[in-house]
Amino acid sequence: MNGPLVGGMFSAAFLASGLDYEVTAPALAAPGTTLEAPPLLIWERRLPGAPPDTATRSETAAPVVDEQYIYVGYSGVNGVLVLDRRDGAVVYELPTQATVLTAPVLTADMLYVTDAAGYTSAFLRDRLEIGLPAWTHFSGAPILSSPTVADGVVYITNVDDLVYALDARTGELKWRHAHKLEAVRVAELELFGAPSPVVADGSVLVGFSDGFLVALGAADGSPRWSASIGEGVYPDLIAPPQPVGSSVVVGGYSEPLLSLDPTTRAVQWRLDIGSSSPFTLEGETLWHGGPDGILRRIDARAGNVVWEWDSGTGGSITRPIPTAQGLLVASSEGSMYLVDPATGTTRWTFDPGFLLTGISGMPAVDGGTIYAVSNGGVLYALRGGEGTPTAAPDADVAWVSPAWR
Repeated sequence: MNGPLVGGMFSAAFLASGLDYEVTAPALAAPGTTLEAPPLLIWERRLPGAPPDTATRSETAAPVVDEQYIYVGYSGVNGVLVLDRRDGAVVYELPTQATVLTAPVLTADMLYVTDAAGYTSAFLRDRLEIGLPAWTHFSGAPILSSPTVADGVVYITNVDDLVYALDARTGELKWRHAHKLEAVRVAELELFGAPSPVVADGSVLVGFSDGFLVALGAADGSPRWSASIGEGVYPDLIAPPQPVGSSVVVGGYSEPLLSLDPTTRAVQWRLDIGSSSPFTLEGETLWHGGPDGILRRIDARAGNVVWEWDSGTGGSITRPIPTAQGLLVASSEGSMYLVDPATGTTRWTFDPGFLLTGISGMPAVDGGTIYAVSNGGVLYALRGGEGTPTAAPDADVAWVSPAWR
C-alpha cells in the first residue's frame, strides 16, 4: 500500500467498507458467461472531475451496481456518480458536502452515502434525477467507512471515534456514543479512519483508533462490553469485525488477527498479521486480504492458515469476492486477480495493456461482469469469457458487490 494515514493525510489504509445489507435481488448473469477464463474488456471510461494532483492518489470508494446503474464515489467530485451500466456514461451526479471515499449503500428504496466532510446523505432511488438528498446528518468529523443499515437504522462511525445511530427514513438522531480513548494505548501516529459498524445479536460492534473493540446496544447505544485488540505501531481497528458463529474475528492494522469469545472476552486463536480490508466469511473459511499484499485462506474455527497467495505488490488487498470460478481480489499497488480457492494459485491477472495505477476499492461483480475503478480514475467494465460455466448459471450471483447480500 502507499503508506498509512497519518497526520491527517489520505491513503488506502482507511478503506473498511462492504458489509452485508438487506437489499433487493440483483440481476442474473447472462447464460454462458463465466469468470474462469480471463475476462474481456467491454469498455473503459475516465471519470469526470478534478482529482487532487498527488503522486499516490487512492480511489478507495468501491463501485456498487444494480440492474441499471453503477454508483461510485470519486476524488474528483463532491458527490456520487451514477453511471449507465451499458457504457459508463454519467446519468446523474448526486451532490455531497465533500468527496465520497467509501462505497454507498443501496436498499430497496434508498441510497445512503457518507463523505469526507462528515456528512451522511440519504437519496430516494426513484427520485435521483432531482439530485437532492431526502435528509443529511453532520457527524462533526470525516467519515471514511460505509454506513451500516439494519432494521430501519443507519449506523456510522467517524475518525473522531464517534458512533451515531440515525433513523433510516428521516435521519433523526436515535443515539450517539463517544468512545473514551485509552491514553496509554493511543499511538503517536494514528490512522485516519474507522471501520463500518457491524450489527449482530442486538449489539453494534465498533472498532476504535486505540485498538479497542466495543459492543453497544443497538437500541440505545449503551456500552455492553469492550476488549483490547490492536497492538504494534498502529493498533487502530480499521477492518470491521466479523461474527463467526458465537465468536468474533477482529484484527488491528499492525497486528494481531484473533478470534474472540464475546461472552468471556477469551482469545480462542491468534495470528500475528495485520488487517485493513473487510474480511469475507464463507462457511468456516475466512478470506483475509492483508495490508501486506497477501491473501490468506484461514480456518475460521481453528485459526490455521491453509495457504497464502502473494500479489508481489506490497499493496493492500481488497475484500475477497467469492465467485463460482475463484476468488476475485485487487491490489492497491497492482491489478485484479482471480485466485483458485483450493490451492491459492493465480488463475488470471487483469492486464489492460498499459500501466495500471492500482485498484484500492473492491471491484463489483454481477454474474460474469466486473466493474472496478483504478487509482488513476478509470472505470473498467469486464465480461467473463464465453464457455461452459463450472457451476449453475446463477451461481456467480451469490456475491455481487459491496452493498448487495
